[in-house]
Amino acid sequence: MDIGIADPAWVAADDTPPVALAGFEGSLALLVDLARTRQIDLSQLPVADVVDQLMVALQEATIPLGRKGDWVVLVAWLLLLRSRLLLPVETQPDAAATEDQLRDRLVTRQAAQALAAWLDQRPQLGHEVFARGQPELPGTSTANQYEVDVIEFLWACAAQFEDDAAPVDIATVYRPSWRDLYSVLDARTHILRLLASDHLPLERFLPDAPSEDGAKLALWRRSAVASTLMAGLELARDGVVRLHQEGAFAAITLSARAEPSCDQGSEAAA
Repeated sequence: MDIGIADPAWVAADDTPPVALAGFEGSLALLVDLARTRQIDLSQLPVADVVDQLMVALQEATIPLGRKGDWVVLVAWLLLLRSRLLLPVETQPDAAATEDQLRDRLVTRQAAQALAAWLDQRPQLGHEVFARGQPELPGTSTANQYEVDVIEFLWACAAQFEDDAAPVDIATVYRPSWRDLYSVLDARTHILRLLASDHLPLERFLPDAPSEDGAKLALWRRSAVASTLMAGLELARDGVVRLHQEGAFAAITLSARAEPSCDQGSEAAA
């Protein structure tokens, strides 16, 4: 007794995905029904090709989830029939035990179909709802919430009307503290003063460090290195200096770019 193998209603409905194999072309339900009735040679059936074609059919978004589950069950039964051929004849399972197992599987399948039908009624990701960039944590809210102590708020309002209250300074403009760092203009002037025809490392163009404490001195040195590098790049862009570096993270050297002489310029013009 075979329970749940290739339901004839499915074969008649013909709503299962098509399968194209060597020597067979038809629906998946028809293929399983032919395998159940032993009208085809299961030993020669390329099950891997059937599974690959089923995976392609399952990518269709408009097919209900329950129907996709039925297709998977059909292929599972096909694999079960194929696996029985691998068992020796003397070790074939008992018919009564097999009937009980098939009955249990049918009940499990009906429960799975009911669950799939319930899932079909819910919003599905990519159809009714769409994912955002980041997952939303449960129990969080992006709305602003403010908690105000009413008593403290009233006391603060009353303090504004007291005659002896200190006036609120609304005229002073906040200005951040000035830090005397090494500028790009200073670095440009310093490079032009020390520039020579020989290749000199970038560190030779750094200015002397001022007499500052540790924190201010470290910040000043960082600005000196950055400004010297920026000034060297600007001078190289203007054609004043030539930058050279042997490789990645190697020392950067600067040299004066030789200006063409008047004779060379006249020859080029001629």
